[in-house]
Amino acid sequence: MSIDEKPGEAARASGAFAVVIGLLIAAFGFLTDHVPTRGYYFAGLLVLAGSAVRIEAALKHRTDPVRVEQQP
Repeated sequence: MSIDEKPGEAARASGAFAVVIGLLIAAFGFLTDHVPTRGYYFAGLLVLAGSAVRIEAALKHRTDPVRVEQQP
């Protein structure tokens, strides 16, 4: 991790990736009717987990003591 990288940036990126993949699975299933019911559960799990990871990263960034000390 470089000095310039914001803390939690990797977590936010992986959370966004999980949300996008989950939504793509659900959209593909709605359009083609070739996704079994378990696929929708998996897509929902990806969206839920991705959202949770993004929220956690945002909260950790908000309460980061180094970030708070650097504010004017």
